[in-house]
Amino acid sequence: MAALGVILALNLVLGERALGSLEALQKASAWQQATRGVTYAPPMTNSRPFKALRLADRLPEINTLVLGASSLMGVTEAMFPNGLRAYNFTLTANSTAAVIGEAEFIERQHSQVRNFLIGLDWAIGVLYQPGAAAVVDLTPAAQLAGYGGAVAVPLSRKIADALSAPKIAVLGKTLGGIGRTIDPWANFRRVFFQAGDAEYRCPDGLPARDFDVIGRGACLSFRYDGSWTFAGEEHLSDARARLRAQAMAAPSSQFSQFLCSAQGEPNLLHLKRLGAFAQRVWAAGGWAVFVLPPLVPGLEAEMFKVPAVGRCLTRTKAVLIAWAKDNHLTVIDAAAGEFLDENHAWPECHARVLGRYWRDREGGSIAPGLYRPGL
Repeated sequence: MAALGVILALNLVLGERALGSLEALQKASAWQQATRGVTYAPPMTNSRPFKALRLADRLPEINTLVLGASSLMGVTEAMFPNGLRAYNFTLTANSTAAVIGEAEFIERQHSQVRNFLIGLDWAIGVLYQPGAAAVVDLTPAAQLAGYGGAVAVPLSRKIADALSAPKIAVLGKTLGGIGRTIDPWANFRRVFFQAGDAEYRCPDGLPARDFDVIGRGACLSFRYDGSWTFAGEEHLSDARARLRAQAMAAPSSQFSQFLCSAQGEPNLLHLKRLGAFAQRVWAAGGWAVFVLPPLVPGLEAEMFKVPAVGRCLTRTKAVLIAWAKDNHLTVIDAAAGEFLDENHAWPECHARVLGRYWRDREGGSIAPGLYRPGL
């Protein structure tokens, strides 16, 4: 019984740490600014406050911003031509409504940022969500006001989670790892009671520091340019990609349901707002380019095999083509490539797509509408 009490107490502590805190948030941001290392502040499901702090520090240095959902988190600053200094502000499940608010906030408050790469995420449904664009304030003061980590969870649920088999297994691995260190007691205090683990080095030599209690030592975090490292993740094999594509194209899948939630009709109010934003940016001497993020290989072909789903996808593409041409914009229809799951392409996939886009743009072969890079 005593052992069960210890397990409960330790897992409750780890659970609270995983929810995030103001101390961890501020320390993680300050550490990354000082070291240009790899880190993030928990919880990963709410990274806007952390990225807002990072953006505030980076604004004097940048002129280009990447906006959207996590499907574009693999885009790095190195993927842009010389002279474009970029920060990747993409967020997990970020809505199109929020993206518009973020873009317009930067436009109003920070005119030196004149170039925007913006994701249009139809595969997770945010392009179809009804309603008006959000009003977003990305100042640190606004993001920290009332910050308390994640949404409060009832104690009964916390206890049940703390005593679940997966959490007990993770606790066992954590304690085992601590026991094998040179100074177990110091590491015990750091893991369970300090906001931030010891600094270490990633395989590429970058410094890293973990403020979350999960994934410690894995270098699985945000870089200084805001992109995600994807360190230690596995590539999706061709066979698994085919199975994922077939499952995602089924009428009952969440992806098909997202796509057909409005019969494939994107929120026209959002598109109108984005079109007007792009025109203002171009008039100010910058640019706004939009991206349909890469998809698991074979997904579109599988969707077209299902008539109802195929009609929704056809409608989405038709609306976007007309919108882009009417507003003299380019929408990159990113080619499929190396994936680690349904929504996230590896950085090399983004590098290949963007590299071809910049070459074609420099060569003058980009026309308004949907751009499909020939890779």
